[in-house]
Amino acid sequence: MAFDVDRLQRASMNLSDVIADPSCWIGILDELAASLGAMGASLIPQSTSEGAMTTASLRDCLQTYVSESWVEQDRESHRRARAITMRGEVALDRDLIDSNARYAPFFDDFMPRFDGKGWAGIGLRTGPDFWSLTLHRSPRQGPFEEAERAVLQQFSVRLNEVGCLAHLAGRVTLSTVATSFDQIGKAVVAIDQAGRFIHANATAQRLLDGSIQITGGRLMLRDRHAAAEYQRVLSRLQGLREGRALRAAPIIVRRENATPLVIRFLSVDGAAKTPFVCARALLLLNELPRLGRNEWQVFGRAFGLTPAEARLAALLSGGSSLEEAGDTLGITRETARSRIKAVFQKTDTHRQGQLVALLASLE
Repeated sequence: MAFDVDRLQRASMNLSDVIADPSCWIGILDELAASLGAMGASLIPQSTSEGAMTTASLRDCLQTYVSESWVEQDRESHRRARAITMRGEVALDRDLIDSNARYAPFFDDFMPRFDGKGWAGIGLRTGPDFWSLTLHRSPRQGPFEEAERAVLQQFSVRLNEVGCLAHLAGRVTLSTVATSFDQIGKAVVAIDQAGRFIHANATAQRLLDGSIQITGGRLMLRDRHAAAEYQRVLSRLQGLREGRALRAAPIIVRRENATPLVIRFLSVDGAAKTPFVCARALLLLNELPRLGRNEWQVFGRAFGLTPAEARLAALLSGGSSLEEAGDTLGITRETARSRIKAVFQKTDTHRQGQLVALLASLE
C-alpha cells in the first residue's frame, strides 16, 4: 500500500483549517496527494467547472479536461464515477471501465497525456451541491489497491463532515456581509460565476417585484434593454480569470410605477471567495431618488449644466431613452445627442448608466 498513514492522519486533522480559511485548500490538496501516494489531487464541482481547485501538478490536466469537454467525450466513465460516489462509495479506475471493453478514452487517451495511470474519486456533498475529490497516480506509482479503497472510504467521512461545515461557514460569512449592507440600507444580491442566484439580503428582497425577480435560480429583468446588458455582463463574468476585477458599467432597470433601479457590480475574489458557496459577484441595487426641481438646479449648478442639459439628464435618470427624452422635450434626435454629449463631458461620465449611477450616489 502506497499510503503514508501517519501523514494522512495529520492531513485529515488539518482539513478543518479550510472552514475558517478557504485559501488553505490548495495546501491541503498537496498534503493529501503526498500522503495518498498520488501525483496530484483536484476538488471539482459536478454541476460546473467553476470553483474547481487542484494541485499545481494537475493544473494543465484539469484545464484541458474542461476545455476539451471530456465529460462529453467519455460520458460512460463520468456516469459510472458519479453514480458510485453519489452513493457515498469510493470509485477506482477499474470501476469505470466495462470488463469487456478494450478501449476507455479517458484512461487510454486522456490520462497518459499528463503521465497519469491510476485514478480514485471520493464524493463530497456540500449543501445542495455535489463535488468530487479526484486523485491521479503515475505509472510508476501504480494503481489504487482494494486495501487503499477501504482507507479512502474512512477518509471520505471526515471529508464530508468538513465540507458541510465549510459550506455552512461560507453561507454565514456571505449572510453577514449582506446583512452589513442592510444596516446602511443597501440592497445586495450574490451570484456565482455562471450567474446563478445565491443570496439576497432583506433590503434586496423588498425590491423584488414583477420588474426584477428571482426565477429558476436566476435574477430576471423585465426591462428588455437592461436584461440584454445584464446577459452581456454575465458573459464577461463567466470568462473572468482569477484575480481579475469585473469592470462593468452600471445597468439601469426601468420599472412600472416605480423609479428605475441601478445595478452595480462588485467582484468577489481572493480570500473572500468560499469554494462551496462560489459567490463570484455582488450586485448592488440602488433605487434612484426622485429629485425635485430645486435639487435638479443644485445638481445642474454643481456640474455646470445648462437648464436644458439638466432637464435632459432628469428625464434620462427617470429611465427614459434618449429618443423618448427628446420627444418629451420637443427636440430633434441630433439636438438630444449634442446635449447628452455635453452632459457626459461635464459630469465625467460616458454612458447613460454611469450618469444615472452618479445621480443615485447623491441619495
